[in-house]
Amino acid sequence: MKKTSLFVLFLTILSTGCKSLTVQQKQYTTTIQKVVLGSVGQDENYILKKTYSSLAVPDYNKPIKVSATPILFNKTSLKRFKNAQKLQAKEVQVNYIDSLMLKPKFLNLQTVDDVALIALLNNNTNADIKNYLINKNNAHIVTSISIAFNENTMQDILKAEEVFLESAGLKSIALNLYNNKALVKSIHFNEGVVFAYRVSQFCWKENSKHQLEIVNLIEGITSCAKKTYKSAKRAKKEINYYKL
Repeated sequence: MKKTSLFVLFLTILSTGCKSLTVQQKQYTTTIQKVVLGSVGQDENYILKKTYSSLAVPDYNKPIKVSATPILFNKTSLKRFKNAQKLQAKEVQVNYIDSLMLKPKFLNLQTVDDVALIALLNNNTNADIKNYLINKNNAHIVTSISIAFNENTMQDILKAEEVFLESAGLKSIALNLYNNKALVKSIHFNEGVVFAYRVSQFCWKENSKHQLEIVNLIEGITSCAKKTYKSAKRAKKEINYYKL
C-alpha cells in the first residue's frame, strides 16, 4: 500500500513537471524561460521536468512574416504566465478578475512563411547553424510562442499592417512593425513574458548537387514526406546509397 501511494505521488509530480497548454486548438509546451521565436534549440527531459535549451540564433537577414493573434486569458494560461513572470519581465502586468466578463489578452505569435524560413536556414549566411543541425537530430526551431506584453505594446503589434521577425544586432532577434512598408517600431522579446511555445522539426533531403538540405518543417507527430527524413544522417545514407 505504501509503495502504491509513493508511485501515485511520483506520477503526480511527473505530470506537473511536463505541462502543456492548449492555444488555438494546438498543444503548446509551457515554460518559465525566455524562449525566443525563431531560435534553434532542443528540449531537455529530466525525471520531473522538461526544460528548453537554446542552441543557436539564425541570422534573420531576410524578414520572416509573423502572425499576431490576441487570445483571452483563462485561469490555466494565467497560472502559466505568473509562473514565467517570476523569472522574466516583472513589469508586465495582467489584471485578471474572474468575476468580470472582460478578460485580458496575450498574443500568440507564429511564423507563417515556411518557404522563406527554410530558404533562410539553407542560406550560406546560416551555414554554421545548418552544419550544426546536421549532427543534432533532436534540435528544432521555435515557430510559435504565447507571450504577454503590456497593453500599449500589444496594441502597437495588433495595429501594425505587417509584423516581421528580423535580426537586431549580434545573435539577437526582434519583432519589427511596419505600416505602409515603413518600419515604425522594433519590439524585443524581453519586453514580454513568454509562457508557452511550439516547435517545428526539420525534414532533410539531398539537393541536385547531392548536398544535404532542409526541405520542410513539421510539427508534433507529423512524419516527413517520402524520401525526406528527420535525421540528416539518415538522409546522408540515402545519398551514399544512390551514389553506388
